[in-house]
Amino acid sequence: MLNLLLAGAVLTAAMTNLEMVEAVTCDALLPVAEQISAHGAETVFLTVAGEHEGSWLLEQMASGILNEAGVTVSTGSREEAPWSLEIRPMELGVTYGTTCRSWALGGRQVPRYASCQLAATLIDLDGNVALTLREGAVLERKAGIGEIPLLESSNESWINGELSSDESGNILEPLVVTGVVTALVYLFYSSRN
Repeated sequence: MLNLLLAGAVLTAAMTNLEMVEAVTCDALLPVAEQISAHGAETVFLTVAGEHEGSWLLEQMASGILNEAGVTVSTGSREEAPWSLEIRPMELGVTYGTTCRSWALGGRQVPRYASCQLAATLIDLDGNVALTLREGAVLERKAGIGEIPLLESSNESWINGELSSDESGNILEPLVVTGVVTALVYLFYSSRN
């Protein structure tokens, strides 16, 4: 069910930054859940390592995706589960690219990149590492410069990237410069005759 909701959200053009992070987190966690299930781990004690502000999101999504893959996530103590799964977010958030225009006189667009890179380690009850994984996903969406405040999260600042004041892809400026230079060259040569 979670995958269906996230797939529907991916198809819409105006995804919020949080929806983008959820989509890439899901894409990064799916192979981890499949590998854990294929390894034969039926019950795991889940921990999220590191000091990332989005650890709550990663833990919540990992629990749901593991359950969908047939792996029970233990809510008790570490000793109650035969396996321990540690997930460490290496990168999780949204960054903004350089603003550009879709056509000569069009509105400014901002490319947004949501990325999730994580490392997962499956450890048995004796403390032996049974499996290590590194997975990641990236999602790109463009939004109008005026839409950015509506798509950012007011509660989770770690999801919001920083807008650059640089602008690329502006075709109008080179056309004006070319026109002015052409006019000056024409005036120069026409005044000599």
